[in-house]
Amino acid sequence: MLVDMKACLLIRTEPGKHNKVARAVAGMKGVKLAFPVLGRTDVAANVEVADLKALTELMLNLREVDGIAASETLVGLEV
Repeated sequence: MLVDMKACLLIRTEPGKHNKVARAVAGMKGVKLAFPVLGRTDVAANVEVADLKALTELMLNLREVDGIAASETLVGLEV
């Protein structure tokens, strides 16, 4: 797969669901790494996808994961 877009997902979960959400997100297409964190968010994920369409599909699939209260997507810039 050609990777043209990188992003980070910051996910806030329902109480006590951070491990379950991290495992579910880690198994999604395009997610390279997902893990529980401490701070304002509960799970962080590293994403590499081909294009905006693939990122949109990933984000729509994220809505199906039980236990997610909110998410923020940080799209990488070209350097």
